[in-house]
Amino acid sequence: MLKKFLAMRIIHLLLVLIGISFLSFFLANIASVDPAEAYVRRMSRTADEEMIAQYREEFGFNQSIPRQYLSWVKNVVQFDFGNSYISGRPAMLEVVSALPHTLALSLLACLLILLLAVPLGVASATHPGRLADKLISGFSFVAISVPGYSLGLLLLLVFGVNLKIMPVVGHGHPLSLLCGAVVLAFPMIGMLSRLLRALLLENLNSDYVIYAKARGISKRNVMRNHLLRTAAPACITMYGQNIGYLIAGTAIVETIFSTPGLGQYALNAAINRDFPVINAYIVLMAFCFILCNTTAEIFGMLLNPAWNKESA
Repeated sequence: MLKKFLAMRIIHLLLVLIGISFLSFFLANIASVDPAEAYVRRMSRTADEEMIAQYREEFGFNQSIPRQYLSWVKNVVQFDFGNSYISGRPAMLEVVSALPHTLALSLLACLLILLLAVPLGVASATHPGRLADKLISGFSFVAISVPGYSLGLLLLLVFGVNLKIMPVVGHGHPLSLLCGAVVLAFPMIGMLSRLLRALLLENLNSDYVIYAKARGISKRNVMRNHLLRTAAPACITMYGQNIGYLIAGTAIVETIFSTPGLGQYALNAAINRDFPVINAYIVLMAFCFILCNTTAEIFGMLLNPAWNKESA
């Protein structure tokens, strides 16, 4: 059953990548701005129509969009996304070179989510209706509601402008990385803690929990060995599915905290109409989304007792 699921997911991955690559390529080519003209006028102040036509032919923009797309796909199969219009280097090499900063930021945000969301969800579920539950529920509501750019600017104002313990412009400071990770993790902490609370409360009065308590098992062991295991599949699925959004959301955070990561690089590529880099970034993000979702679903299935019984 797992092999069938993986085979279907691989087919799904290929179909989604083909669809997203076509949409991104098509939308980029129907944009009102001519990339050849933008490139020439950026490189030379004395650009004329002849020079623009020359670069349009060099980049292949004089061909029909379907023919351009087929030529692009033929090169992508060989991991060749073309060269950046700005630097002249391979587009995928440019994207990969900006990836380490984004991965460090994303991994720290993932760690913060686990360290904060799980204890908050457990504490809220074990004290329903009490002050702790109300405070945690209020925090979760605020965490989900506050836009990332507002929180990022607020942290920059407090720690960078008022307290002056981190640079306002520039990267490399540990506090800048931590603040960026907090901004990324903040909404996910609220969502995951609320989901965990709901799942724990839903199963708190289940027969197997009452039976475990009747056997004299402590509340801590019941929580760890029964309730958390039951809630784990849904939480892991939600956690994994949101990692893709977390990576894609680094553009705002990297711009606010001046971090030279993948998000900021893609934003600059969009401003400069650097289409090879934009297409490489979109395909890479689509792959990350599907990979995270598939991995989360597999772990959720493996941890689900009902699925284990069915597969056995």
